[in-house]
Amino acid sequence: MQEGPRLLPLSYLKDTASQIYAGAVTPMLDVHPPHHAATTWRDFLVHIATIVIGLLIAIGLEQTVEFFHHRHQVAETRQALRDESEQNTANFARESREFRRHTVQLQTNLAVLLFLQQHPGAQAAQLPGIVNWHSNFYVALSHTAWKTAQQSNVTTLMPQSEVRATDRLYDMLDNLREESRQNLLAIEDARRYTVQDADPAHLSPADLAVEIDRARLLLQWHYRIGTDMSILSRSYPEFNPAPTLEELRQIIHDTPTQ
Repeated sequence: MQEGPRLLPLSYLKDTASQIYAGAVTPMLDVHPPHHAATTWRDFLVHIATIVIGLLIAIGLEQTVEFFHHRHQVAETRQALRDESEQNTANFARESREFRRHTVQLQTNLAVLLFLQQHPGAQAAQLPGIVNWHSNFYVALSHTAWKTAQQSNVTTLMPQSEVRATDRLYDMLDNLREESRQNLLAIEDARRYTVQDADPAHLSPADLAVEIDRARLLLQWHYRIGTDMSILSRSYPEFNPAPTLEELRQIIHDTPTQ
């Protein structure tokens, strides 16, 4: 009596699936030919059915492993985004406090330069303050987790509504980072004269006028950054506290951009 086709034990299939998910085995479809020629239609159909069932099981296992792998990737990405968000909100709160200190510093710089322009030869004791171009204000909010998700194509596995919302948030963070970078460049430009002489009272009238323009530009950059920080906070309340509208009006005497 001929021995019928043998089906793989279920325990073997489960072990193989576990090894595939762990990366120990590469999933592949391996169908062996029958050990003997089919002698009847019944034998032929049994062989065909065995092959089809084996293929379906292999495909099902591969798709199941892929499903759980994708779900694991999305879960890891969301956790990375949550961790990065905690870091970014803490940095935002710190830079909001620094924003207020830097506002006073920039306004004092401009006031001193204007006083020197209006009172040539004024003594240091007469000045309304001290010019100080040093700054620790830089809204450096990280985007590593989101960039990694985009580069690894994990975003294609996530709901597109979630992708659009997260992309909008990181666009705003990137914009603040770029504005902060431009602000630092403007500070470096404003303090160039200190390489030769740090006392602005020694500037010529023409150089003093240029320096006043640079100080005004810095306040404009500062106002723009503060406005965008405020907009970010209104859109994503976890980013707080942000510069208030009243604080922004004290920088530029106009209604801030809504």
